[in-house]
Amino acid sequence: MAKLKDFRLQIFKFEMYGFLKSLIFFEPYLIIYFTISGLTLFQVGLLIAIREIIIYLFEIPSGVIADMYGKKIELIMCFVFYIMSFLLFFLASGFWLFALAMMLFGLGDAFRSGTHKAMIMSFIDYNNIQATKTKVYGQTRAMSLIGSMVMSIVAIVFVIYLPEIKYLFLVSIIPYVIDMLLIASYPSYLNEKRVEKFNFKEFIKQNVDSIKYTFKDRFVRRLVFDEALYQAGYKSIKDYVQPIVIALSISAGLIAFSNFSQEENLKIYIGMIYAIIYLISSLASRYSYKVANKVNHFNLANSMWFLSAMTALILSFFLDNIFIIFFSFVLIYIFINLRKPVMIEEIGNASDKAKRASVLSIEAQFSSLLLVIFAPIVGALADYNMRLMFIVVGIIMFMIFLFNQFYNFKILKKHVLKMSA
Repeated sequence: MAKLKDFRLQIFKFEMYGFLKSLIFFEPYLIIYFTISGLTLFQVGLLIAIREIIIYLFEIPSGVIADMYGKKIELIMCFVFYIMSFLLFFLASGFWLFALAMMLFGLGDAFRSGTHKAMIMSFIDYNNIQATKTKVYGQTRAMSLIGSMVMSIVAIVFVIYLPEIKYLFLVSIIPYVIDMLLIASYPSYLNEKRVEKFNFKEFIKQNVDSIKYTFKDRFVRRLVFDEALYQAGYKSIKDYVQPIVIALSISAGLIAFSNFSQEENLKIYIGMIYAIIYLISSLASRYSYKVANKVNHFNLANSMWFLSAMTALILSFFLDNIFIIFFSFVLIYIFINLRKPVMIEEIGNASDKAKRASVLSIEAQFSSLLLVIFAPIVGALADYNMRLMFIVVGIIMFMIFLFNQFYNFKILKKHVLKMSA
């Protein structure tokens, strides 16, 4: 039987893809950039909603394009959209130009999400190394998070010495061009192009079939919806470390680096927080398969709802303590990176191979739809009262945990037992 060491080069390429795509140097400072550009947190929530609406509209078509016309081709297209969005973010000065940039960014996300995961699974199936799914995906995600850690550290230097924060968008174009060339070097069998000529009628049929398949299969539907809901909750709160640290630093006058101004110290704090968060998250993702091999997958997935709820509630009462803020956000990132590889494996195993990219795209689409609803509400709550926002999020997560504990995941576990009998 083939072993992972026999495929080091391609697995290294998978990992480098994740590393390079994470070099979004503006990420730790995006909300700061929006706020210094005159936007409120509610408007930031609207921008996130706009991005997610585009993802929602194009997720299923992008998954079908990947399944029918080639995954490599689609991923190259996604990087073109990203680069265009970065250029527009650099040039934008008002809400509507930011909205257009977010639309392009959403197209990039829609064309990327699900596709690379499906390529990894196709690679594993093609080379008959199915037992390594969680490990390979976990390693790829770990490198992505290491890239995020490196990005956070390097971004500190850039944000201090570049003329303005907006220049971070231009710098971010470089790794994305390299990643586009890397995707082009993947072996041709991973493209999995099934048709040579575009047929609009067949394209629509494949979209409809993918939706029907996901909704008709009760097991796939429940897995997809639960993962989408968790992802939406995570994305809706993960970047609020930025305004919290801003408020805390200004009120406390925190200056740890005497050679820099208070504003520069603020940028350093945020970059360092993101760097440590991503380092710990990378370790969680890389070794998630060890945890997954020792515990029931559904118990692990549901426990993350409970732990995330408790973390949000605890954080709500200690927004004036930098150490608890830091520790809480570290935990939130650990939870998502322990949970996601397990859920991706379960969704992949439950799905038809020919529809895998489409199903994973539908999962991302559900997440986008939910985030369209969550982001403006969370933004409005954060504008009104940050503490109240975390309390509401924590209570909702706890209610979902209870629902899964007593109904949803019990059905899923029965399905697994039935399939293994």
